Amino acid sequence: MSRVQNVQELLAARMPDAIVEVRDMTGTDDHLAVLVASDIFIGKPLLDQHRLVMSHLQQQLDTAEVHAVRLKTVTLDSYHERQLKEGPR
Repeated sequence: MSRVQNVQELLAARMPDAIVEVRDMTGTDDHLAVLVASDIFIGKPLLDQHRLVMSHLQQQLDTAEVHAVRLKTVTLDSYHERQLKEGPR
């Protein structure tokens, strides 16, 4: 299983209400772009949203399984509005 799939499954398991999208940014499978959409983010500052997600990835970062993460967090409403405007990825 690839690191992208591992991170996807890990975040989906730890944040079951979330929509999680993970993609490889460089072809090395260790620089990842991660989008997490969840209503758990409602009312939370961006820094707290990112801390929450990154806490789930700490082991992968500590072991260098994942070297870099570009993280985007949004609420489910924002995600669905964006999908309507931009279309599916």
